[in-house]
Amino acid sequence: MSIAFSQRARVLAGIISLAAFIGLAVQSTLNLERDGSPLVSFALLLRFFTIWSNLAAAVLFAWIAAKGSIHRAVPFALATAITIVAIVYHTLLAADHYPVGLDWYTNQMHHTIIPAATVGWWLAFTRPVNNGWKDLPLVMIAPVAYTVFALVYGEMSGFYAYFFLDVPQYGYGRVFANIAGLALVFMLFGALLLGLRRLVSARA
Repeated sequence: MSIAFSQRARVLAGIISLAAFIGLAVQSTLNLERDGSPLVSFALLLRFFTIWSNLAAAVLFAWIAAKGSIHRAVPFALATAITIVAIVYHTLLAADHYPVGLDWYTNQMHHTIIPAATVGWWLAFTRPVNNGWKDLPLVMIAPVAYTVFALVYGEMSGFYAYFFLDVPQYGYGRVFANIAGLALVFMLFGALLLGLRRLVSARA
């Protein structure tokens, strides 16, 4: 089932999409001297789930802006994924990450502005009836798809973007257990967002 959105929702979706695309485009230019071309630079960025989630936000909000509707589970799954990106970065990674120059601005775009805008848009323009507990398994699709990609890429290149996917260090058994745990974390955060959605609606 699809949700139809108001003109205001579509305009704001278009603004979020544009901001996300700009952030990704600028990020792709920061390593040109090393990577040789924006396409190669962007392809290397896709090793990280942060980029997957921001690209998804850019594309999906562009779709909403253009078409005016989308399947009801998509904004919920996107809000869950990008919330986890923001929380993991700010609680576990930010203390040891010191971006400078344009990288500081794109970093804030990827980990703060686009996640906050996505969740805010979802809270503002969807209703509790649009999503329920039966939608929770859907939030696992993106992280599982990413981990499959990351494992294949890691096997080919030897590069693992996240320590919990490092097959040479932990072995496939431990890594698959980590992936299962990650999927459960996504479901947990999805449940928390559903609770927040209902709280906001009740207060409104």
